[in-house]
Formats: sequence, C-alpha cells, structure tokens
Amino acid sequence: MNININISRRDFLKMTGLAAGSLLLPFGKVSGISLQQDWKVGANLGRLCIGELRSFQDFKSEPNWNAPTTERIWRDDVFEIKQEVIANVLDYNRYNQKWYETPHGFIYSPYVQPVKYLPNEPLNELPVDDQGQIGMWVEISVPRADFELTKPWSQASSWIRDSEGQAKLYYSQIFWASDIRSKAGNTEYLLSEKYGALPDYYWVDARACRPITAEEISPIHPEVGDKHVLVNLQTQTLHCFEGPYEVYFCEVSTGYIRDGKWLTPPETTPVWRKMISLHMSAGGVSQYDSPGIAWTTLYHPDGQAIHSVYWHNNFGVALSHGCINCMPEDAKWIWRWTNPTVGLYPGEMTVSDSSQSTYIQVIES
Repeated sequence: MNININISRRDFLKMTGLAAGSLLLPFGKVSGISLQQDWKVGANLGRLCIGELRSFQDFKSEPNWNAPTTERIWRDDVFEIKQEVIANVLDYNRYNQKWYETPHGFIYSPYVQPVKYLPNEPLNELPVDDQGQIGMWVEISVPRADFELTKPWSQASSWIRDSEGQAKLYYSQIFWASDIRSKAGNTEYLLSEKYGALPDYYWVDARACRPITAEEISPIHPEVGDKHVLVNLQTQTLHCFEGPYEVYFCEVSTGYIRDGKWLTPPETTPVWRKMISLHMSAGGVSQYDSPGIAWTTLYHPDGQAIHSVYWHNNFGVALSHGCINCMPEDAKWIWRWTNPTVGLYPGEMTVSDSSQSTYIQVIES
C-alpha cells in the first residue's frame, strides 16, 4: 500500500480547503467555540490546527465528507472530543479514515490536534541549576496561550511577524522560562527558545506552563547498548528494537516524494544531536517557521530529525519536508530511549562519539 502523498506541509494546509475561509472571517475574530472559561480541566479536547489564518472547517452530522454541515469551526477553536470513530463511508482519496465525534458533530481527525486544559500552580521563583543558571524548561499545557512580546512584532521571527497579530503558543510546545513577574494579579514567565531561533522573548501566563522535571525525562533502558530505530517510508511507521525485540511502535509522517526521491533519505545514520526543544525554519513562512518543537532527535547530517508536531494529526501519511513527525508522547519516548542520554540542564547534547549513539535506519519498504 502506497501512502505517500507528494505534497509539502504548506500545500497540505492549502489542500484542506481551509484557506478559502480566510476571506469570510473578519480580522481579529476570537475563537467562537469553547472559549477558555469553558474548557474542562483534564477533558479530551481538540484544537483545529490546519489552515491559514482565519480559515475554517465544518462539523458534519456523520463521519463522512458528504454528510450535512452542522456547525462551522475556525482555526484554533477548541472543542470537546467524545471519541474517535471510523468514517461510515470509505473515502478512497484519503489514507486516514479517522474522525472525532464532538458535541457539535463529527470532524476529520487529521485536522485536529488532541489537547487538554491542564492549568498549573505558578511558582514564586524560578529554580537554579547546579551551575547557577536561573530558569527551567516548560511545556504549554493548555490548548492555546496568548503572549506579550517584549519587542515590536515587526522585528520578531516570521511565525510572529507574519501572523497579523494572531500568533499563539500551543499545547505540547516547549520553551525556556528565564524570568518571572506579576502583572494584573497574575504570575507570568518570560519564555524564549535556546536553540535555532532569533532572540525573541514573550511573557506568558504561568498557569499555561508546566515545568518539566528531571524524573519525567529520565532515560529508558539506558543499560541496553543494542538499540536501533527502523523507519519504514512505505508504511509510514517507526519501530524501536532492543536486539531482535521490538519494544515500541508508532505511526509517523516522513518526508514525501519529490522528483522521484524521498525527502527523508533511506539511509542508516547515528543520532548526532538531541534537544528538549528546537526552533525549526527554512525559507521563512514561505516554507515553515516552527517554534518550540519538542523532543528533537537529530540523526542525519542534512538536518533530518525525529520530533513532535502540533500542526497536524495526519500520521501514517508522508507530508513533511524531510523530518519524521510524531505525536508528542511518541517523540518523547523515543527521545528518552535513544542513546546518548540527555539531562534536564542544559537539555541538549551534541554527540562527539557516534559509536555510543543509537542508529536510525530508514528504509523504503
């Protein structure tokens, strides 16, 4: 079964048809479904993550594209997910047949980031590591969060500069918190990115930021030396092996085929760098400019990596520029399991001896 789709990530966003809605939604419209005060703590929620600014999608009365529309949803709207279901009419044009049932109707699951609303108790002061550095890694633990930039938006990274004032932080992104303040009765952290980004700083409500602990990123089976990762481009799957035994499996989204070649090269290469969080960009917003990418495991000299994504849920379909996209929980497990191991501070390691690294084997079939 060939599940490659020869499109870029940006083309995929446009193919959804959501971009057409940008002309219909007034500038500055606030999300229309489930505003923050309606989010239920710990409930299974979804955020419409596909589409250009101010674009939309429709809920359907049944889990298929030909069903009547029940309600309209705008990008970044948040809603409750009752359950995942399979389309009741097979769509031969799509590999993924999964839909979400919601109180508003059914919506195609690849367009939806599964999220939760998990507010945190703010700290009174930031921790200090054994080197005397003040700060901590934090994960965004709410569906979306506004921020206050410390400089003009026109001088920031393109994901902020080109957002027309709509840029937000999203569930599962990871940033570095380096300062703390109280404003209007709320505690806020000053967030930034340590690796791969312009020096942008933004104040964010501390309740939206979950501190990452050393315990949760402790290495998995560090004593095992015979580890390797197998990525199958044809099936869009990833397998972790300890010797002959498979210990982990997940669906992924690799690079698609362009000019007859996979953008994720079919080679065997060692892990050469690991980061808790990385800013990835290429060609600005015309290609991609993605902040706070969590659990990045770089393995190819051209920059390909295994990492978390928050901008689609279409795993099993090849649509990346070359990296291996994973669900956040999958990327985190792989990051913890692969060698070498990385500590909470500084949360990054560049490998000097690849003989100690886990090898990533990418095959075509």
